[in-house]
Amino acid sequence: MSYRLILAEIFNSWQGEGGSVEGSAFGRRQIFVRFAGCDLRCVWCDSRQFIDASKVSQWRYEIEPFSGRFGYKPNPAILDEVVDVILSLDTGDIHSISYTGGEPTLQIKPLKALMEKMNELGFKNFLETHGGFPEKIAEIAHLVDYASVDIKDESAGATGAWRDLVMMEVESIKILRKAGAKVYAKLVVTKDTKLENIEWYASLLRGIAPLAIQPKEPIDLPHKQLMEFYKAATKILGRENVGLSFQVHKYLNVL
Repeated sequence: MSYRLILAEIFNSWQGEGGSVEGSAFGRRQIFVRFAGCDLRCVWCDSRQFIDASKVSQWRYEIEPFSGRFGYKPNPAILDEVVDVILSLDTGDIHSISYTGGEPTLQIKPLKALMEKMNELGFKNFLETHGGFPEKIAEIAHLVDYASVDIKDESAGATGAWRDLVMMEVESIKILRKAGAKVYAKLVVTKDTKLENIEWYASLLRGIAPLAIQPKEPIDLPHKQLMEFYKAATKILGRENVGLSFQVHKYLNVL
């Protein structure tokens, strides 16, 4: 079967998020495969133009690794041409292939086929997901080497049933960990994030996964508040299981 994917872009860059917690690929060179489409509506989303997959008529691919020069192809993309583009961007120093979005697991069958193919070709798979579909995560967990799973804070406004979403995200983390993936939870915080919610997230993650706390961009909370969040999480998760994450690639002005 020739699977088809609705994509936004494929490019070669450094992973700018995750900080130094276990499971992070921060600072590692990756090939990023950005899927179009997401079922959530986070107020701080930086990929808003790709949320509605039906409106993403074409996807772009970097012509040369880390060049910032792109060509364009119509959606849907054919699996074989996606593999060819990825291979053309392999610089020999790639840590892993990052599947990001949007939400990649909304296209679970073509995602699985692509991950299988990249695994066969000797690449490590790095999944970036909101984790809201643990049943879909279970289909690909055995193919995932690294994963960044969101914990959507109440202030994200992602969905009305945000507590239910958090519980599904934690379940996805458990599934990935059980399958042997190196996983961390990423929590984007804002000035409206509540300290008691930080404590709740940390209690859910205790003994399961480390937590990377990442202020939304542009940063709108004072350093003091951010460090209060850090301290509260550390009291529950332990000193080695909490870190700060910043979108460093934006400061470097790279993708």
